[in-house]
Amino acid sequence: MEIDYDTDPRLSILNVAYMCGLTDIKEEGYRFTATCPFCGAKPGHFYLTPTDRRNPNYKNVYRCVKCGAAGSNIKLYAELHSCSTKEAFKEIMGFDVKISVVKKIKKMEKKLNKPVIPMADIDTRDKVYRKLISLLYVSDKHLENLVLRGLTEKDIRKNGYATLPESKYLKRKICIEIQKCGFSLKGIPGFYPSKYKNWTFWTPKEGGFLVPVRDMYGRIQGCQIRKNGEKIKKKYPWFSSGYMDRGCSAQGFFHVYWNSKHSGKKVAITEGALKATVAGILSDTTFLAVPGVNSYNGCAEILKKMKAERIFVAYDMDRFDNSQVMENQVKLIQYLKSEGFSDIRVCTWNPSYKGIDDYLKHIVG
Repeated sequence: MEIDYDTDPRLSILNVAYMCGLTDIKEEGYRFTATCPFCGAKPGHFYLTPTDRRNPNYKNVYRCVKCGAAGSNIKLYAELHSCSTKEAFKEIMGFDVKISVVKKIKKMEKKLNKPVIPMADIDTRDKVYRKLISLLYVSDKHLENLVLRGLTEKDIRKNGYATLPESKYLKRKICIEIQKCGFSLKGIPGFYPSKYKNWTFWTPKEGGFLVPVRDMYGRIQGCQIRKNGEKIKKKYPWFSSGYMDRGCSAQGFFHVYWNSKHSGKKVAITEGALKATVAGILSDTTFLAVPGVNSYNGCAEILKKMKAERIFVAYDMDRFDNSQVMENQVKLIQYLKSEGFSDIRVCTWNPSYKGIDDYLKHIVG
């Protein structure tokens, strides 16, 4: 019997995940999320992707942004059942698909048929985000949060942190103001037309503030959002509208914070734009932030353009309790060496302080 590997529901990553005992699968836009079966990371870190709209060849795969576990549908089954991929394939094809799973697969297929909106060029994104930030303010709550991290009000204004409004009317009004400046909002991650065809932008239900993510030239490529609250799912999502009709997806951008001398002689690598900026300000050190501990591919090209000489790896100290994070640190170092970097050092500090920014805040007082 011929098998259509692209459409057979038995081979859907969603079906395979159910067969592997993942019971807390939830829909998140064009993907699904669940608790990682490898490191136990909460939903929001482990993704099941039936098809990536930007890359149709990237389908039926899984990936944990926390521990780095990734692979195909067959590999997921093989890993969790301790068998070969050949045995995994035979077992998967020998079971029927649940009706509930088929319904979810068909629902996802309808979503995936919507046209992909390409991202606007970086100069346009930079101008739109700067205008957006100029029309926003920082709430007292978020100002206090940022000051407690060690930033001054001048630092906060300079780096563009701003509270996202929740009012639909206010968001619509802000979009009109941006458009009056001659900017199109099509292809700008975070913005999308509402069902009434009025442009608006996304704010998570928890609320939060914008964290600009800049390239080595200081341009705002995109933004992350620091959600309100501590015990929440996905604390730093991307400011994206890829899930909305005619919206645009964001991608995992690298963030650069230069020291006061604008020098790449010494560059520290950590995870997350806000952490990198705070640590850079407190230490007057140039930082490069990767979007995830296992999302470092491509950073070597940026480091070369920055003319980096000595590199310090400053991943969070919980790497000593999480073998997957430590493994990704080792892989990062191997990757940098393969790209020609030889002077690479690993930073450690008092483990009472998880991030390099927390420790520097302690040192500075």
